[in-house]
Amino acid sequence: MVRGSIQSLTANMLTIRSDSGTVEVQLSQPVQIYSRQPATLARVTPNAFIGVTTVKQPDGTEQATEIHVFPEALRGLGEGSRPMKSGAGAGSGSTMTNGSTMTNGSTMTNGSTMTNGSTMSNGSVKNANGTTFVVQYAGGSKTVVVPPNTPVTEIVASSTPLSVGQQVVVLGTKQPDGSLTSNRVLLAGK
Repeated sequence: MVRGSIQSLTANMLTIRSDSGTVEVQLSQPVQIYSRQPATLARVTPNAFIGVTTVKQPDGTEQATEIHVFPEALRGLGEGSRPMKSGAGAGSGSTMTNGSTMTNGSTMTNGSTMTNGSTMSNGSVKNANGTTFVVQYAGGSKTVVVPPNTPVTEIVASSTPLSVGQQVVVLGTKQPDGSLTSNRVLLAGK
């Protein structure tokens, strides 16, 4: 994934200014553009692929600070668990965990980090019990507590055209020559 602002674009090339420098991504057609819209916790259903931003609590639990519901086209995005890089919105000790939901009353978690000690979890949520999820992903699981009024958004297909200056997340594939290609772009800023 490449995060940053669009520096320039053509029908076949997107240049993004990221924290690590300028990144070029070759666009393959048709390009699918996604954006976020407000949603409710009711959208977090069994078999939904979701993203949850969490912050580690003093008692060791992970508390959700926001939830993102993904479309089927993005199911399985970034599966696994890994530390997040520091930067805007990322706290020290942050972890990104991605996975798929199971069919046995599950949902999934994934999100972006907002405060120190926060964690992003993407995975299969088993045993959704009220405000607690057990998130499963390749290689592990994580319990997530969802407090009342946790913001929920849904990622949906968008007809908004790409333009210079937009904040985006590009879901790229590294080619054998080291270049990146993609046909999926998430509008990240508002």
